[in-house]
Amino acid sequence: MTDSKFSLREEKYPEVLIQPNVRVKMRDGIELVTDIYLPARDLRSVEDKIPALLRRTPYNKGKANNEDAMRLARHGYVVALQDVRGRYGSDGVFNAFAQEAEDGYDAIEWLADHAVCDGRVGTFGGSYEGFAQAAAETQAPPHLAATCHYFSYPHGYHSVHQGGALDVFWLSYFVMMAADGKEAAANPHVKEALLQMNYKEWLDRYPIREGQSPLSLAPSYEKTYFDYLRHECLDEFWMNPALCPSEYLDQWPDVPSLWVCGWYDHYPYCHPDTLAFTRLKEMGHKNQYVVFGPWTHGDTANVIGQTTFGEPSVRDEILPDYQLRWFDRWFKGTDDEGVFETPVQYFVMGGGTGTMNKEGLFEHGGDWEGGELWPPKGESVALYLGGNGQIDEACPTDESSSTRYRSDPDDPCPSSTGVTYTVTRQPTGGTRRINTNGAWDQTEGPHLHGVDEPFLPLESRQDVLVFQTDILQKDFKSAGHPVVELWASSDAPDWDFVAKLVDLYPPSKDHPRGFALAVSEGIQRAKFRNGNKEPELLTPGERCLIKIEMRPLANLFKAGHRIRLDITSSSWPHFDINTHTGRNPSEDHERRVAHQTVFHEMNSASRLLLPGGYI
Repeated sequence: MTDSKFSLREEKYPEVLIQPNVRVKMRDGIELVTDIYLPARDLRSVEDKIPALLRRTPYNKGKANNEDAMRLARHGYVVALQDVRGRYGSDGVFNAFAQEAEDGYDAIEWLADHAVCDGRVGTFGGSYEGFAQAAAETQAPPHLAATCHYFSYPHGYHSVHQGGALDVFWLSYFVMMAADGKEAAANPHVKEALLQMNYKEWLDRYPIREGQSPLSLAPSYEKTYFDYLRHECLDEFWMNPALCPSEYLDQWPDVPSLWVCGWYDHYPYCHPDTLAFTRLKEMGHKNQYVVFGPWTHGDTANVIGQTTFGEPSVRDEILPDYQLRWFDRWFKGTDDEGVFETPVQYFVMGGGTGTMNKEGLFEHGGDWEGGELWPPKGESVALYLGGNGQIDEACPTDESSSTRYRSDPDDPCPSSTGVTYTVTRQPTGGTRRINTNGAWDQTEGPHLHGVDEPFLPLESRQDVLVFQTDILQKDFKSAGHPVVELWASSDAPDWDFVAKLVDLYPPSKDHPRGFALAVSEGIQRAKFRNGNKEPELLTPGERCLIKIEMRPLANLFKAGHRIRLDITSSSWPHFDINTHTGRNPSEDHERRVAHQTVFHEMNSASRLLLPGGYI
């Protein structure tokens, strides 16, 4: 699909009038600053009533968002960009996510009452901005008429504690945010200290203490982070509409909603049972659309890690000018020219040449498919783990068979599947991800934190178990949510299992050892094996079933490849390292070595449930 298939939309208005820093009063009297963009002609705003679009952001409503707002206004929308509470020009104290339900409702209803607005309001924005939309939806604002979420996820707990393990990204995120916060604005020395902070150096000090953390100069941000850290259960702290909007889907209005997601974004990693699109469809909501591309958190071009999926994978090829087309469809009845041809569009990775192109990128390839549902209808194939590292469709018949390894918190396995979003500032200015995101071979390298030369394959580590099929005789296409079921025991009361799904290419001229492309991953903390509301420690040696929900995917495992599953007990610095004591690892300064056992025998048959089948 190329841009030539789609016509460029002619702008209706040649000019835009901007009303900067309009102060919008919330129900508690706090005022949020808002820039309003009005379509205009001959230096006069339009007199016709038109729809309005709202973007609420913690990242500064100013110049970075100006171009989008101007473009949408020229196409006939009132556009409002608002700094959320406690950020930049807005009053109040920033309490991340928790403030966005009522503030979002108030902002939507205020905008609907604007003199130029026809009473219909659409919301748009990505990441935090998408979460803020979901929080407002729990309040069912009567004038909300359509939403556009991208690279966001409406469940705070599962975003922060995936499988019960803390995503270390959030501490680095608040360090970045604090440099633009109120404490920094009030004291230039504090701001300079936060700007100069290299979060990467703090990873060696983990776990950290409140008051001695990199956030100690910004107490309001530090408090929020430690609240997130200490509430490791899905408790009353999390269970409110603002922090976990998808727990309250029954309160959401039935309005057209677009969800744009990436296979290598950390938000789809969150617990798939809370995928709002699927559940809203099941509840009878109409006009729900979702697009899954092979993208990272906001990177939608042709280079994803060390891999390319081909020009068709680029977002602008499949979703050209998608925000405008989405809102034009629902507010103006304009034909979207097939951009939203089906409610579900997903990119099936794989099928490429497996060679290195002239830019040095691995060509995995892929193509788009569509349908009515996600995940697609179909059964999962059970692939059983066996002795000597094999995977087979036959259930094991051995009465006793297991594999054991040593997990050392002081030597964690590096995060390697391209979804580690922990960030640090650079000495030359700006920020970068500590691990480079995207699709990578499972080999150590400078793109991973905490590894040194000679950069060996990750399966060479003693704490990585490798299970793989025989060479595939037919293509296997998988689309959906893989699940790993491990029968296991340990000499510790708590531990983690990390599962990595790999498309293993055969040896080639470009890659004599083969190429082990990670396509999905999941983590599960053992004490939360039966749910996230209460921890249940284990008796050392107790055998139990650990179910690992992996992030969704669509991938074609070609004939001649192998399906591989790697099992380990850490993924650093994506997740906090389990200390094997049963306490909260992110505040536990005691660390123990643990010995994990994975069983693959007749009465304890560990397996991978892979959605899809042979084609």
